[in-house]
Amino acid sequence: MIKSVSRVLKCLVGLAFLPAVLLGQTEQEQEWTRLIKEADDYSIGAKYDSALLLSNQVALAAEMEENYEFMTRAYFVMASVYYRIRKLDLAIDEYVKAKETARKWGNESFVVRADLGLGVVYHQFGFNALDESHPTYDTVQAVLYLDSAFKMFTMAQEYYMRNAPDNYLMLAYTATNLAGNYYARKEFIKSSVYRKEAIELYERVGEKSNAISHTYFLGSTYLQHFKLDQKNHRPYLDSAKHFLLFSHVKSLDIPLTEVARNASKDLAFVHQYLNNTDSALYYWNLSDSLLIEIYSSNYEDRVLEYRAQYETASAELEAEQQRFRALQQERNKRIVLIISIAVVIIFSIWLYIIDQKRKNIKAIAAKNEELNKQRIDELLQQQEIASLQGILEGQEQERKRVAIDLHDRLGGILSMVKLHFSAVEEKLPQDNPEKKKFLTASELLDLAAGEVRNISHNLLSGVLAKFGLVPALKDLADRINESGEIKLHLIQHNLDNALNGEQELQLYRIVQELISNILKHSEAKEATIQLIRNEDSVNLIVEDDGKGFNPNEGIKGGGIGLSNLKARVNKLNGNFHIDSGKGAGTSISIDIPIIND
Repeated sequence: MIKSVSRVLKCLVGLAFLPAVLLGQTEQEQEWTRLIKEADDYSIGAKYDSALLLSNQVALAAEMEENYEFMTRAYFVMASVYYRIRKLDLAIDEYVKAKETARKWGNESFVVRADLGLGVVYHQFGFNALDESHPTYDTVQAVLYLDSAFKMFTMAQEYYMRNAPDNYLMLAYTATNLAGNYYARKEFIKSSVYRKEAIELYERVGEKSNAISHTYFLGSTYLQHFKLDQKNHRPYLDSAKHFLLFSHVKSLDIPLTEVARNASKDLAFVHQYLNNTDSALYYWNLSDSLLIEIYSSNYEDRVLEYRAQYETASAELEAEQQRFRALQQERNKRIVLIISIAVVIIFSIWLYIIDQKRKNIKAIAAKNEELNKQRIDELLQQQEIASLQGILEGQEQERKRVAIDLHDRLGGILSMVKLHFSAVEEKLPQDNPEKKKFLTASELLDLAAGEVRNISHNLLSGVLAKFGLVPALKDLADRINESGEIKLHLIQHNLDNALNGEQELQLYRIVQELISNILKHSEAKEATIQLIRNEDSVNLIVEDDGKGFNPNEGIKGGGIGLSNLKARVNKLNGNFHIDSGKGAGTSISIDIPIIND
């Protein structure tokens, strides 16, 4: 029964998709129509190689012209061929392509036909999976295939009932497929409903052979339902007997020998169950004789089919060889192209490497030149700093000598002169007119002695020498604040015994230099000196709110003040940073390391 249903489903693939000659076709389209019709005839006549060659020829030509109609029709023919020769995977591929091109063509009817064709192929997969002798036997997978087929059949039936209710032939095909699907699931009552619908539709369009065949299938369906439960399904045996006998008589008239033979075999079972031994024997003998007739009549067809299969295999072999040669030529072209591209790429890489090397050499040379220049500048700076340090040391020695001379020698002389003036003053009478001039001279002498003492203290930083850095800076700040030119603030923290005498002297000179620069150049109203002791260094920050300057220009200009500052900081092994901008004031930060004795 399964093979018979499968055979009917197979016929649908070719019959449902025969191309129609359309009005208004171009000469090219008329030629394609003729080739499609010829290819379909070859497929029905089992000349599968010729059918594939012609339909593939039309498909390629239509693809070049982007003619989706004839691409679709050609794919349908190729799908029917692959279905007939049981290359079901290839049949699915062609139906999928046909569905895609039908959408581009804009023909929804052919999209539905492609779905119907896919349903037929899935149905065949399901039948194969239900066959215990088949390599793909798998009842679980069979249900999945049958579900997919059922979905396709239902969609097709709904489409035709909605859009083409008078297309009885396509409605008959969908009913036939649904009946077969329920039959495979052993849901025989549902199958019989669709089988009756198919018989009625086939009779309406004059498809007498199909109507008789499906009458037999209806009787066989009732018989299978009876076999499921012979005790409770007894009425279905009578229905089976009725439709089997009707199809048997009608199939002998046409004749449909295979249908008559299957009906005879099922009638033999029915009469055997009813204990009609003579009738059962009659139908068994008739079934055997019809089987012999079928084999005899089909012998020549089988020979032709074998020959067609041989021709198909030969054609496929030749086509495969042609494809191999074409692929070999294409491969050779690709190899040549790849080699050419590789040569160009390698040459380009070589040129790029050479260019990069040249650029690298230039860059290295420029960098070396810059490094050499920096080294030279550093050496010059070091020499300049060393020279400045020597000058500063000489200045400091000279200051010390001059201060000592002023204090000890000139100060001593002025002290002696003061003593003589005091002695003379005591001897002058109060009414002496010259005494007033003498007193004026004595006051000027006191003033001169004070100035000598101040100059000596400034040269030797007398307060610094006596009391240390912080009191000296406080004294400096007080004297500057007294002048009224600028408001100077001093902030210090934890600076006791942080620096030795030489460090304090140099740091004091640095502050003097910075304050001097502020007074001369900054036009500032306020300035701040901050001295803060850190863990291993002393940080000096001198800030003002003046007009500022460009540090780069100041450093490049090589001013004496900045050079002296740099030299003094280097002498203390410290470092400094200038943060300034025009109109933004100036902040100079200096770090002096603490020397632990």
